Amino acid sequence: ATIVGAVEEGRRIYDNIRKVVQFLLGTNISEVFSILIATILGFTILKPVHLLWINLVTDSFPALALGMEQAEKDIMLRKPRAKGDSIFAGGVGIDVLYQGFMVTVLTVAAFFIGHRIETGNWEITNSAVGTAMAFLTMSMAEIFHSFNLRSQRGSLFTIGSFNKSLLLGGITSFLLTTAVIYLPGLNTAFGFEPLSGAQYAVALLLAATTIPIVECVKFFQRRFTRRRAVS
Repeated sequence: ATIVGAVEEGRRIYDNIRKVVQFLLGTNISEVFSILIATILGFTILKPVHLLWINLVTDSFPALALGMEQAEKDIMLRKPRAKGDSIFAGGVGIDVLYQGFMVTVLTVAAFFIGHRIETGNWEITNSAVGTAMAFLTMSMAEIFHSFNLRSQRGSLFTIGSFNKSLLLGGITSFLLTTAVIYLPGLNTAFGFEPLSGAQYAVALLLAATTIPIVECVKFFQRRFTRRRAVS
C-alpha cells in the first residue's frame, strides 16, 4: 500500500458515489417529469405500483453495480478537487437534469406511440398498451443509461474496462421487467396486457437511444473542455 494507491482508491470511491447519485437522481427526475406531464395533460402514464417496481427493481441492481466500477484511466491525471466543491460540481447537476428529461421524453413518446399502434389514433387519453410501453421504455432506458454513467465524460466505447456486475445487474433487471409484462398472473397484478413483438421492439429501440444521445452530448462536452483548456 502506498499514498498514491490510497489517493487513487479514494478518488475511485468518490467517483462511484457521484455516478450512483447521478443515476438515481436522473431516474427519479424522469419519473417526476413523466407523471407531471401526464397529470397536466389529463392521462395516466404510470401507476404507483409501476413506479415502485422501477425504483426497487429496475434501478437497484445497476446502481449497486455502478458502485463497484473500476477507476478510470485518467483518474490520477485530474487536478485535486476544490475544498468547497459539492457532489454536483463539474457539470453533474446539469447532466442529471438533461438526462432525466431525456428519459422523460422517451417515456412519454412510448406512451403515445403505443396508443397509436393499438388504436391508429394520435390522441390524449388513457391507454393500457401505452402504459405498458411507457413502463417498459422507462425501465429499459434506465438500464441502458446506467452504462452511460460508467464515465461522466468518457465514451462508453473507449473505457477499456469491463463491469461484470453492471452487465449482470442490467440483465437481471431486464428479465424481471419483461416477466412483469408477460407472465400470466404477474402481468394481471400490474394491470398489463402482453405487448406484441412490434410494440416490445419499439419500446426497446426508444430505450436504447439513451446511449447514442448521451454519447453525442459527451462528445461536445469533451470538445468544449479541451477548448477551454487551450484558451
